[in-house]
Amino acid sequence: MFDKILQFFVKLLPKPLKKLYDKFEELIVYVYYGVLTTLVNLFIQFVSQKLLDPVSLTFLTFGGKFDEINVKATLATSIAWLIAVIFAFYVNKKYVFKSVTESGKQLWFELWTFISARIASFFAELVIMNIGANFYSTDGETITNQLMYWVFKFTAQVVVTLANYFFSKFVIFKKKKTPEESEN
Repeated sequence: MFDKILQFFVKLLPKPLKKLYDKFEELIVYVYYGVLTTLVNLFIQFVSQKLLDPVSLTFLTFGGKFDEINVKATLATSIAWLIAVIFAFYVNKKYVFKSVTESGKQLWFELWTFISARIASFFAELVIMNIGANFYSTDGETITNQLMYWVFKFTAQVVVTLANYFFSKFVIFKKKKTPEESEN
């Protein structure tokens, strides 16, 4: 469905822009699906945070060693991350890098390295979100608090997206050289 929407708009491009699209198709498609993955992540983050806000999670603060707002930010981020990773693997494999799996071993390699790379970027996102949690207070309701929360969320998404592209392009879905390319 999302691929058909993209192709519809590509067909509308004037010839010079179409040439530019053809030249940078992989990167443009990655950004397109990256934006969709980010929107999935943000939507799930928003829903998760709203569901967690009224819930008391003091039992997860381990006797006050963690601030409850950090626990909620971590849980909401974790839920959003998991759902976004599932979506991202599918669209990256099928539409961005057009990876054709020739064996179960190859599929497991792609899946394992994809998840491993996403776990690394997930921890980067958690660090950014928890640094951000120190910039807004526990009430979380003032405009300043909401603004700071989302500034850190968007910052985390930019960092994560860039890191994930490089992992995906150069490690996970790396194109195998054909015998002709190997000779050159």
